[in-house]
Amino acid sequence: MFNNLPFILDVNAGQYTFQLIDSDNITLNDSDVNNQIILDNNKAKLVSVKEVNHELKMYQIQIDGRTYLVHISDAVDQQILKMNLKSKKSNKLKELRAPMPGLVRQVNVQEGDEVDSGDFLFILEAMKMENVLKSPVNGIVSELFVKPGESVEKNQILLSFS
Repeated sequence: MFNNLPFILDVNAGQYTFQLIDSDNITLNDSDVNNQIILDNNKAKLVSVKEVNHELKMYQIQIDGRTYLVHISDAVDQQILKMNLKSKKSNKLKELRAPMPGLVRQVNVQEGDEVDSGDFLFILEAMKMENVLKSPVNGIVSELFVKPGESVEKNQILLSFS
């Protein structure tokens, strides 16, 4: 199914490369109803998927109470990024929403700024962790709705693109 191609996993703005060997044992729950226990170096860890956005390949995963924002880039995504092509899906997105409730620590753009997919837009502090929010699209920031120091709710609009 995945042809053993390398994947890039972006976890809380840290990038990791991995190769998928056993695609038959991969599952991604659409909710946290089925918490799963996994073993990591002989230690049990409680894992649950809190939020799923298959279109943007973004997931919010909780491991032992710590939340991680995960973005998966497969070989096609990586090739598009290398060629600097825009996908039809990304052109439809007109706003960036908060993936979780938190405190806006930093805003890296201003209205009128041109951004590329993957550019750092915000630092959002949630559960004592700083999460870097990147632009999911190429575009121009048409309006900012938050400032540093403001609290935001999950799915609150942070900025809009034109």
